[in-house]
Amino acid sequence: MVEDVVQETLSRLVHQSRVQTLVSVYALGFRIAANLLIDHHRRDSRYVAEREEEPVSHAPLPDRVLVGRQEVAILRQALAAMPPLRRDVLVRRRLQGQSCAAIARELGLSPKAVEKHITRGLADLHKAMPGEARASGNVR
Repeated sequence: MVEDVVQETLSRLVHQSRVQTLVSVYALGFRIAANLLIDHHRRDSRYVAEREEEPVSHAPLPDRVLVGRQEVAILRQALAAMPPLRRDVLVRRRLQGQSCAAIARELGLSPKAVEKHITRGLADLHKAMPGEARASGNVR
């Protein structure tokens, strides 16, 4: 294709030089060559079958899986180190999705005490996470 473009460019330059006086042979030559390449691309793209897209995996990357496992291990250790009542309140609220009022009723606490246990439990988990995980807000 390169040879065809060069040949056609020279042919058109010779033809133009016979028809009119050329100010810049180089500039006209580059413009002709660029236009020919565009024309070739357009012509060739009409006949090229659509490319099949490669299947995309939605699975997390291995390094992200490893980091996630490490974070889970840290959070488990932090949960195990908490006072039992704080851990129970936090697990019921965050993992089991119970309301603060229901937790308060079942454990015989005031709703305000439940909220304090949740706040302190989340603070414990937040402190346990390495700096990078804390900064990205991975702990909820």
